[in-house]
Amino acid sequence: MGWLGFKAPEDRLSDRQKLITILATTKELLSRSTVQGWPDEDPIEITGLVNETISHVLKPEGNLLPEYATILFIATGPIQEIAISNGWHDAYLLLATEYDDLAYLLKSS
Repeated sequence: MGWLGFKAPEDRLSDRQKLITILATTKELLSRSTVQGWPDEDPIEITGLVNETISHVLKPEGNLLPEYATILFIATGPIQEIAISNGWHDAYLLLATEYDDLAYLLKSS
């Protein structure tokens, strides 16, 4: 943490890297998932959105997260529905908590 609580650029990069790790882990779990039951969230389609989110996070300028990214990890959102249907809900809860914390830090810095 930098002077007066402001994040130093290297801290911000670290937060970006952490967010990318969370998104990459989510991609891995989605790649092992299938469409099951209702709702019929498609893991391949959601993986595409996660890939787009990673691309936004990698950009050094501008808004780090696209607008749609806010719905990916929300309760009863597409990733949670897929996680529940495919047996990795506990991992989802950990990833979503970390995602929310980092997304907030990056948005507010």
